[in-house]
Amino acid sequence: MATENDLVDLPIQQQWVNSAIQAFAPESDVVAAVLVGSLASGKGDRVSDADVLVFTQHGFHRRSGPCYQRFETDKDIFYQLAGEHQGNACFKKYIFGDLTSAEIHCVDLTEPFELSQPCKILFDKTGIVLTKMSDKPAPSHENFPVYTQGDDGLIWELFDCIKWLSRGNTALAKDYLKKLSEQF
Repeated sequence: MATENDLVDLPIQQQWVNSAIQAFAPESDVVAAVLVGSLASGKGDRVSDADVLVFTQHGFHRRSGPCYQRFETDKDIFYQLAGEHQGNACFKKYIFGDLTSAEIHCVDLTEPFELSQPCKILFDKTGIVLTKMSDKPAPSHENFPVYTQGDDGLIWELFDCIKWLSRGNTALAKDYLKKLSEQF
């Protein structure tokens, strides 16, 4: 279980992680959750996403709406994007009024999914997380496909570019924007 001190310097992101745990963990068909990305590596900053992967069973990802609604309760959500991955997973991405953000992905155990480091186990009811671990490197922003959600996802993609620019990574932002413009 993630502790309050894991993200002591990023209390808003810690709040999003804790809220995701509270929203999903009580469900019997939710078996585990992990934090991935820069927050899991300890390299997160004020604009880092809280990236949470929730492992489910028995097709619960299709019935996860109430969990997402519990997560959303009393939050100032500026933007949200929902979608599916290959039928065995779904996600919601959020940008909040304070310009922090979170992604919650529900992945059914039937989905062939491998976890890469860095990741932090938030909870694991069945010991499944270690069986999903891989030595492969984590996906990098440089290799992310663009325009995967069409016009509905543009705000999220532009928000990512703004975050990269705020960190001084203009090359990544410009390259991504070029790839994005080729889709129009």
